[in-house]
Amino acid sequence: MLDKIIKVARENEKELTFEIGSNSDLILENSITNNLVWTIENFKESKKGKITFPTKFDMVDDILGLDHKGKVIIRMSVNPEYIINRVEFGTSRLDKRIEAINKLKEAGYRVGILIAPVIFVDNWKELYLELIKILDSKLSKKVKQDTFFEIIFMTYSYVHTKINEEAFPNAINLYDKNIMKGSGRGKYRYKEDIRKEGEIFFREQMSKYFPNNKIEYIV
Repeated sequence: MLDKIIKVARENEKELTFEIGSNSDLILENSITNNLVWTIENFKESKKGKITFPTKFDMVDDILGLDHKGKVIIRMSVNPEYIINRVEFGTSRLDKRIEAINKLKEAGYRVGILIAPVIFVDNWKELYLELIKILDSKLSKKVKQDTFFEIIFMTYSYVHTKINEEAFPNAINLYDKNIMKGSGRGKYRYKEDIRKEGEIFFREQMSKYFPNNKIEYIV
């Protein structure tokens, strides 16, 4: 697969960026397989293109010393600590994720930040404003020079609801019929008015605390 990516990158007229983390968290996987180290060490020889992946984990030390030649973009997913504790079970704490972002930047990687999935719990504005303030205070100056943001509102499914009720009985009930609507068979998304309110909130707060950083999209 990596050979195919390198071939496509080489033959395309444009400078392409390939998403390689859609099916698993590569930082977590690397702690067992060392596959990410192998991937970075081999992709760096590609004459064109970049690779990118998201993560919710802080175990980045194994890739810090690699000569990645600026061809790797790592996007750290963050959420308020309350959401991490009640939804993102088994993932790294917020402070550890921020430490990892700073380490990756020091190692020369380009880093992005996903605020995702945004979950509209009752006090969501307070929680996400606190998150934005924490990022502003704890991200290094180097990170804030050129990091970018992606903001993704939660989508959910009936299947996930039933799985989580059994596997995680203390978790937040993520389905709220008052603010969500059907979006395909057995799937739910937030209604347009709450999504619009969320977008206005994030654009206002991000322009205040991160005026020089691009928001790639809010979806």
